[in-house]
Amino acid sequence: MENPSEIEETDNKSLVQKDRSLLYMGIGLGVVILIMGYLTLFVDDPWKIFRKDDVPEKVVDNGEKALLDESASMSDEQVRTSLTKFIEAFYYDLQRGYFDPPSYFANITETFYNYHNLTHSKLKEIYWKRMSDVYNLKRVWIVSTLKFERSGDRILANYWAKESYFRPSVSEQYSATIQYEMIIDADGKIVSLKEAGVRDEVINKIVPDSTAAVTPDPSLTVTAPEEQNPENKIFDYSVVDVQPEFNGGQKELVKYISSNLRYPANARQNNIQGKVYVAFIIEKDGDITDVKVRQGIGGGCDEEAVRVLKNSPKWKPGVLKGSPVRTYYVQPITFQLAQ
Repeated sequence: MENPSEIEETDNKSLVQKDRSLLYMGIGLGVVILIMGYLTLFVDDPWKIFRKDDVPEKVVDNGEKALLDESASMSDEQVRTSLTKFIEAFYYDLQRGYFDPPSYFANITETFYNYHNLTHSKLKEIYWKRMSDVYNLKRVWIVSTLKFERSGDRILANYWAKESYFRPSVSEQYSATIQYEMIIDADGKIVSLKEAGVRDEVINKIVPDSTAAVTPDPSLTVTAPEEQNPENKIFDYSVVDVQPEFNGGQKELVKYISSNLRYPANARQNNIQGKVYVAFIIEKDGDITDVKVRQGIGGGCDEEAVRVLKNSPKWKPGVLKGSPVRTYYVQPITFQLAQ
């Protein structure tokens, strides 16, 4: 027969063990709560640690092998995979506001829409002139429509993309599904990019007082010189006789921006780099008004670019038929971290 004192001692040990189990459980729950709290408050996407992000690969001309520079030795399936990544990266960069021709285009691009035999600098100029009449562009290329064939050491690709945007010059909302033809050379560079077909085209005229559709900011409505009285109208910089410019020219503008631009701490911490495209009006007296971001990169860079241009000294205004006019202008501002 057991001693009552021994039974009591055993019961006490059991209670102590139970108490420790509750303690350990409490500590475990506390750790879980702390971890979940940290992920919720300080991590944008807590679940990304459990998956591999599908980020499009960026193609850069940095001496490394490009996605398609060995296409001659690839199988058709390998070409399709690399071609898909190449096009995805191309549109991803455009969406982010990058247009760096050497990254994607041959030294001489044989065809770019309706233009031929372009250098990188000319290609860039034409691209941004086209984009000056495109506001709020949305483009989704349809991967399943991709078709390609080999022609010697080149790849001829066709695919469809859904696009929609507003055209300020004619006050039209445009949407369509567009077929693109892209030719890539043996070095993995685009030598031709043009539209090969259009379907499902919809064009809606936007009137200023319409409530049926979203109307753009009035500062984005640019006008051809022969259509309007220039007194208070806004003209695109490409249609005036004398284009506006910063006092002292491009060299002084670069100097002003570089000496006044402050790299946002958030962008620096998150390694955010790129170009912010800022649209504004150059008034007849040279003042800068209606400064707005056309294409940004986030991280505080958009706001900083707007701040710098809002504080800009007077510009030389655009001139049409001998008189200064209000001119619509887009200025890229580069944010780049020191290597």
